[in-house]
Amino acid sequence: MIPKPTVSIIILNWNGKRYLETCLSSLLQQTYKDIEIIFVDNGSLDGSVEFVKSKYPEIIILKHQKNLGFAMGINSGIMASSGKYIATINNDTEADKEWIKRLVSVMESNVRIGSCASKMLRYYERDIIDSVGIVVYQNGNAYDRGAQDKDVGQYSSQEEIFGACAGAALYRKEMLDEIGLFDKTYFAYFEDVDLSFRMHLFGWKCIYVPEAVVYHMHSATSKRQSPFKIFYCERNKLWNTWKYFPEKLLISQLPYTNIHYFRYLSRFITKIIKRKESINNEPILKYSFLSIVFAVIRAKFSAYAKLPHIIIWRRKLKPRGFDLSVLDCWIIKGYK
Repeated sequence: MIPKPTVSIIILNWNGKRYLETCLSSLLQQTYKDIEIIFVDNGSLDGSVEFVKSKYPEIIILKHQKNLGFAMGINSGIMASSGKYIATINNDTEADKEWIKRLVSVMESNVRIGSCASKMLRYYERDIIDSVGIVVYQNGNAYDRGAQDKDVGQYSSQEEIFGACAGAALYRKEMLDEIGLFDKTYFAYFEDVDLSFRMHLFGWKCIYVPEAVVYHMHSATSKRQSPFKIFYCERNKLWNTWKYFPEKLLISQLPYTNIHYFRYLSRFITKIIKRKESINNEPILKYSFLSIVFAVIRAKFSAYAKLPHIIIWRRKLKPRGFDLSVLDCWIIKGYK
């Protein structure tokens, strides 16, 4: 009998103790048993590590003294793993018991599948979609496909997509060895978009697997639209645009790059008008408009500081046989 491939499941944690029992228990109940679970802690101060040690002794723990960010934290788990496949999952999730089994079945069907995307639904509203993969627009914005839509079966077919949300994804270790791990300079957000661009550049595929279901407490750790999240999203999307957009598209979209910033202003005004609006009993309007503006300005400066290195990187692509035009078909020609 041919042994099943080992899957290394990596959970990154930062002060998320309150979510861990739900997440880890669901992983230990997977029907696919050839797994190792690696819990990576980014300097938590809430007793997360002690909780996992005492309640889940079978789980491998990697403890860091400080918050290394998503990319570097996950990379440390990958480097400590032994699996043929690498599964990444957010700490604020609950995985269906067939999650890993469904992903591995698809991954094993084609040696050129480099990643698989899960069907992520909202934890508290289980008929609402959280993510069924990633889409990228012409102005560099990347979004979770289908996010906030009611799940009425519109994403029930297996299909090739641009990329998987790293909040619940499966990656082929062989592919990661070839294209590289998550870019640690991103720290958090859009690192899975960067990885997806590299994946297609190297000729790998991503498949969406609707039967692989995970329930997600959306942005439970970082909070929605915080200055922290805005800074990294706005900076990292510029890096992705400059690194991967084909030349003609890169030039044509430049006038539209800043359109997204006006949306922060409109959202802020809307939330002032709707002061009673809340999510999980927490007020949405939690940060000042000035803090949001400052986050966007900082993102711009931080992005441009790396532009010379990105230009050098792009110039080296053609001599090495890479053609950015292959990525054009994955960029939606429009703005959101």
